[in-house]
Amino acid sequence: MDRIKLTKDIKDILNILNAHGKGYIVGGYVRDYLLGLIPKDCDFCTDIDYSKLKDIFKDYSPKEIGKAFGIIQIVYKGKSYEIAKLRRDVTFTSFRNIAEVEFINDIYEDLKRRDFTVNAIAYNGSNLIYLSQVEIDDIKNRVLRFVGNGKKRIEEDPLRILRGIRIAGEKKLLILEETKQEIEECKNEIKRVSIERVQDEFFKMLKGENSSNSFKSLYDLGVFEELFPKTYKNIKLNEILEDLDKIDSLFLLEESLVLKLVVIFNKSKDELNYLKLDNKSKKSILNIIENLKKIKNISSKYEIKKMIMTIGLEDFKNILKIENLRDDISLIKEKFNEIIMNNEPIFLKELAISGKDILNLGIKDGKKIKELLEKSLDIVLKNPELNQKNYLLKLIEEEKI
Repeated sequence: MDRIKLTKDIKDILNILNAHGKGYIVGGYVRDYLLGLIPKDCDFCTDIDYSKLKDIFKDYSPKEIGKAFGIIQIVYKGKSYEIAKLRRDVTFTSFRNIAEVEFINDIYEDLKRRDFTVNAIAYNGSNLIYLSQVEIDDIKNRVLRFVGNGKKRIEEDPLRILRGIRIAGEKKLLILEETKQEIEECKNEIKRVSIERVQDEFFKMLKGENSSNSFKSLYDLGVFEELFPKTYKNIKLNEILEDLDKIDSLFLLEESLVLKLVVIFNKSKDELNYLKLDNKSKKSILNIIENLKKIKNISSKYEIKKMIMTIGLEDFKNILKIENLRDDISLIKEKFNEIIMNNEPIFLKELAISGKDILNLGIKDGKKIKELLEKSLDIVLKNPELNQKNYLLKLIEEEKI
């Protein structure tokens, strides 16, 4: 277990660090490799003084991203990496507001400040470095445990509750009973974390792999209830878990967030206000929730087009995706696909005539022009083959619209 396969770029950075001092790979990269997963982001730490790091990596666009914590970011062959000076967190004010850090040269002391044992393992290019056999055993047994006193780790930063649940869910780790107890006893602390940080971690959880595992732990440990009490009372857990699994199996993780938020909050949309969603996303989610039931009452292509006109094409597609998780809507999907395949007009901009065409007929009233365009579109929605400029203008000229 002592050897980790590194990419050439990561080896290069590690070699540069080791040429000037001691360099280590830490955290998720080491954890994921040892768990048999494909590592993603790679972070480094070093005993090299922060003031020297920028000079050593001067050719790699060094950027200060946390001077107080001794962290720089470099760009090596087009990819960003973080390098941190080894440190000890000396005092905390409240909830990740670290009042003082002490820069050190001891990797073991640095590992002591880590959140979970599976994250408290470093690699220097030749050997693994860890505090005790516990870290290695927890990797082998695939379990999640706080480093040291769990309540203290949570007190330092309550967001570790969500982070731990997410990591355990994504990596399919078993949360130890003692760790569960520590989370349950301190779960109310999560409400003191800024909503921005909570949302970031919650969204990572939903967009990550095995999101149903994470959500079940979030629910079972009472953390979801702390964050969203109304939603907690309204949801049916097994249905949510089944829907999350289906979404993960059918759609790309990156596009799954909106679908999952709709599934979770569709019976208590008011609590969406707790989240700091951008206006576009919030409007889209509320739009989908409000129109979910309506789709069961439509049957014709005309009704489908009218609904798309009202809520937009993308939101309609997402409604189809969500309804398809539980109900057979194959007939609606078939008609929708026909509309798309045949490029049947839905919006005014797809109409064969424009306001200028009507204006050229001598009709000057703006309201009248708008009314005629809308009536023309309604004709075309029912009979797309009639979307012909001459035909529609003739109807208008003959006052048949």
